[in-house]
Amino acid sequence: MSVWISFGIALAGVGFASAQTTKSRHDLEHGASEARSRAAEARADEQALAGDIATQSERIDVVEDDISGLSGELAELEGQLSRSRARLGALEAEVAEKTRALAWARAQVQIAQRHLSKRVVDIYTSDEPDTLAVVLGAESLDELIDAIDMRSRVVESDTHIVGQITALRVRVAEERARAALLRKERATETAAIEHHTNDRRAALQRLVARRDSLANLRSARQRSLASVQVQRRQWEEQADALEAESARLASVITDAPPIQQPGSEERVATPTPAAQLSPSGFVWPVGGTVVSPYGQRWGRLHAGIDIAAPAGTPIVASGSGQVVYAGSMSGYGLLVVIQHPGGVATAYAHNSSISVSVGQPVGQGQTIAAVGCTGHCFGDHVHFEVRVAGSPVDPMGYL
Repeated sequence: MSVWISFGIALAGVGFASAQTTKSRHDLEHGASEARSRAAEARADEQALAGDIATQSERIDVVEDDISGLSGELAELEGQLSRSRARLGALEAEVAEKTRALAWARAQVQIAQRHLSKRVVDIYTSDEPDTLAVVLGAESLDELIDAIDMRSRVVESDTHIVGQITALRVRVAEERARAALLRKERATETAAIEHHTNDRRAALQRLVARRDSLANLRSARQRSLASVQVQRRQWEEQADALEAESARLASVITDAPPIQQPGSEERVATPTPAAQLSPSGFVWPVGGTVVSPYGQRWGRLHAGIDIAAPAGTPIVASGSGQVVYAGSMSGYGLLVVIQHPGGVATAYAHNSSISVSVGQPVGQGQTIAAVGCTGHCFGDHVHFEVRVAGSPVDPMGYL
């Protein structure tokens, strides 16, 4: 609970008349109602954030489904691409093999043709008997037929070999052309699969990026939700505390003893320089520097002034009156509240020690406490407030 809201609670608790008691309690109850309202607003923000988080989660689920489906599609495409590349590789090897075979066949045809040409030339240029000599030299008709047939068969054999090799060359050329065509078709198909695969891969990357973006947004909403939940709990705790303080205040006011005029022995005969009377009849509670004025601070009312002074410096009553609170209270640390005539009350917080007790009459300038830094405090000082009918006013108008 905030120091200044709680401080206001303490100051609202001074022992006013019964008519003023109703107003002070009303202020506390109004504060509690406002805290409840803030808590309700925070709860509405929680619900809105929770709905937004649920929406982001649904979107993430949709994207996750898309990612899952696209991942399966991409895996299938990757498989197709791998198989197509393997087939393309096999066709490349086949074309290379056919190219080598064609080169071999061409060489063999050339060899056979040279061999055949040489044999024909040899036949016509050799010293072997010509056909007439063979005929005349044959001892029988069968011998003649055999000799002529042998020569014919040699030439026919060579010609046949040339023809077979030539046919082999043609066949290999055809097979190579077929393999080259298949390779071209397979290369085109592989390129198409690869292009489609790349498109799907890019789409998957975009989906993953969108999922991550949605996840980051959801995380931000979750952090905001956690913060709002903390704020809501703080407002609820503040409302609970205000309501509890309202009940406590009622008890303090009801049980406060009647105001007694302080005796001469309780007065300070000669005020110190730090306790010079102001036109309003009050004195400074301590000599020092005002380090924080009255007014709005950190989005809420700073209902008093902070006067810096060394630890242990005596704090005096700003006016005569009766102590209605003296003790520790929440963030104000050690607190003294004095009720003065005319419905005015003063409060002194963050003290290191207290020199008075509840119900004790005090005189103006009388030491009531010592400067310190108890409760929610940053540096030694006294937080001084003036309340009129329970409502805070600027203390500088009284000093």
